[in-house]
Amino acid sequence: MGYNKHNPNQGKNPYRVNREPEHEPAPTSFAKDGINFDTQRICPSCGKVIKIGHNFCKFCGVDLSSIRPLGYSDRTLKELANTALTDPDPGVRKDAVDTLGDLGEAEVLGVFAYILMNDSDELVRKEAADELGDYHHPHSLDILAKALKDKSPIVRKEAIEGLKKIKKKNIPEKIEAEYREPIEKPSEPDEVEPKTIEFSESEEEAEGEEDSEEEEVLEEIEPDDEA
Repeated sequence: MGYNKHNPNQGKNPYRVNREPEHEPAPTSFAKDGINFDTQRICPSCGKVIKIGHNFCKFCGVDLSSIRPLGYSDRTLKELANTALTDPDPGVRKDAVDTLGDLGEAEVLGVFAYILMNDSDELVRKEAADELGDYHHPHSLDILAKALKDKSPIVRKEAIEGLKKIKKKNIPEKIEAEYREPIEKPSEPDEVEPKTIEFSESEEEAEGEEDSEEEEVLEEIEPDDEA
């Protein structure tokens, strides 16, 4: 076997394939840049991002003054919210949404609204709709109504359930009272006026006089019969 001086690959294994290792592209989350909760907040009614200092949503006009921004909450909630928004694994995002529902209060409603409108995975959107229904907050009615047009039937169904939960929890007492059957009180007997009593007594006196007159007539007739 001779030496080939023209072989540029001499000394190398001819059966070894020299290829660059192939890497699978990592799945991307739906919110690549995330949301800076130190400077921004999410409207729970429309799911749009606004400045943290705004007490009214510039997109839908809802009053947000009664809901504390998530940026003013503890670090744990903010980290969970970022995970729910940006983690590449939909299962992790779903679990983060569920945990936010257990630990948070009204300040996490905006995160659920944003996820319901924007997440690419139907199970994550369904979980967000479920959490919105469990919170029973009236601000969530509009975003759940929008979710009725979701392309996934399981999300639409969960949105319907959420609307029912909120409506049932927030129905005003006065409206509820209108649907109740009125309770009829037993009628009390009418009082007899004094004039009626006097009239009745006069009738009794007149009847007594008539009876005495009849007795006198009978006494007058009886002697004639004996004769």
